[in-house]
Amino acid sequence: MKIIGYSERGTINALFYEIAYSDKSLQLTKELLALADCPSLVKFCQNLTEVKVFIEQSLSDFGDADVILLLDAGDKKGVVFLEAKVKSSQKNEWKLKQEFEQFKKGCNSGDKMLSSSNLFTQLYHKHRFLNGLSDVGIDGLKKGIVFPECSTKKTRKIGGNEVVLSVVESIDQYRENSWYIALIPDTSTAIEDFYRDFRQNNHDATILSQLDKSGWGGLTWEQVVKFCKKFSLKDTKQVLDFNKGQIY
Repeated sequence: MKIIGYSERGTINALFYEIAYSDKSLQLTKELLALADCPSLVKFCQNLTEVKVFIEQSLSDFGDADVILLLDAGDKKGVVFLEAKVKSSQKNEWKLKQEFEQFKKGCNSGDKMLSSSNLFTQLYHKHRFLNGLSDVGIDGLKKGIVFPECSTKKTRKIGGNEVVLSVVESIDQYRENSWYIALIPDTSTAIEDFYRDFRQNNHDATILSQLDKSGWGGLTWEQVVKFCKKFSLKDTKQVLDFNKGQIY
């Protein structure tokens, strides 16, 4: 039997399942995360000892996460929120800088104008979720935390779903270090140029300006393709080939 998934969700599933069932799963995870343009994450993963992965995990009002990785590195713990975007066959291109410009426009356009499908909106929600978990705890997240006027919801809550809450409890143990990673159909050079400025710029006139952006970064689908070839991840490569033109 062959299972071939569609677009980013199918590819994400194939990638992490193939890594998980490999006898080199820890090394492969380390190699994959080392591709990200995020120096603090790469440094942390040098001593990686254990990984737990949640795929398409709901965080209620804070959105679904394409991937959440809980990382153990000796006596240190950390959490990675990864959001994937693709260039569908109907689009000529997908550019990180343009995505950020759309995010800025939503931030400055007034009431409830921030697109929930925008990469930066989604990662912002995860960042606020983790900050809320640190500041007010799970009970506080159940009551809700206030979001800016540009958000589609004034107050966001974690809700009472038992499965969601069990994951939140797990994340709570790993929040001492956090990263917000984009997997996108742009170029490595574009990612390096963008995040070099993004992580240092605290005057970007958006709702991100008050957040610690040192843990933000990204990698490309093209890097994932090369990663699959290098480590002979044939199932994932098959899914990528099937979705040619649909992902990057």
